[in-house]
Amino acid sequence: MTANHRSGFVVFVGRPNVGKSTLLNALAGQKLAIVSPKPQTTRTRITAILTREDAQVVLVDTPGVTKSADALRRSMQRITRTAVTDSDLALVVVEARDGEAEISDADRAVVEAARKGHGRVGLAINKVDKIKNKKMLLPWMEAYAKETGVDVIVPISAKNHDGLEDLVEELLKRLPEAPPMFPKEMVTEQAERVICAELVREQLLLLTRQEIPHAAAVVIEVFEDQRTDQEGGDGGLCRLEGRIYIERESQKGIVVGKGGRTIKEVSTAARAQIEEFLGCKVYLRLTVHVDKDWRQSDRAIERFGYGLPEA
Repeated sequence: MTANHRSGFVVFVGRPNVGKSTLLNALAGQKLAIVSPKPQTTRTRITAILTREDAQVVLVDTPGVTKSADALRRSMQRITRTAVTDSDLALVVVEARDGEAEISDADRAVVEAARKGHGRVGLAINKVDKIKNKKMLLPWMEAYAKETGVDVIVPISAKNHDGLEDLVEELLKRLPEAPPMFPKEMVTEQAERVICAELVREQLLLLTRQEIPHAAAVVIEVFEDQRTDQEGGDGGLCRLEGRIYIERESQKGIVVGKGGRTIKEVSTAARAQIEEFLGCKVYLRLTVHVDKDWRQSDRAIERFGYGLPEA
């Protein structure tokens, strides 16, 4: 550890689908947060720990800021608010767009909420690769600086990894001088079984339609780690048994599919992702269960790992 070592928490906040999870994965150099085109993909707090000789930053991805329609979404918004309060810097992620340099009311509300929860706020303008007229980027940055008074603004493309080095440097400048909080080999606070459950849920988001993606929760009930570290070995095996919970009997048939086709597709795709994450062969068995209206149940939300006690 060097002198003047910096360490702290940076929380990502923003509206759904602005690219917070993609940004977390890009900075981590591996997939820790699932990604899908559907809103509210992220349901809980997800961390990536970046460690170098002179600094350690814990990046925290949070659920998108939205209205609380049910107990699950209310819990998700409490998670976001708590993460902001507990951080050293709140990084608001917004989506670049063509047109006049005008801040939307929704983005302005996110910045104001972040400032209320935490005095120090930065801004990342994501998806700049989609802007056709690049000359609009500077007016956008000037408009945000004038109207929000954030500490720093960095244009990025998380998808293309553009501007990420500049972003990290700006974040580190704003962290307090402190020793590292976690061992240098640690890359996340998430348990492996939790990430594996999320990888299964990601495939449900990608391969099912209608109400199923939002009505599904996944829990890995059995995680038998039989990996080996022997040089030249095949990496061993992990045996996983997971339960997919949905809210209606009618939804169960959709998830299983005709002749078990859908659940097989979900299992095959998820297993490939889990094998890449764990670095070994994986046996994955999935079953589907009904927990009626679980998104309205605080007990179920806690059991599925999406809960946070009221402040």
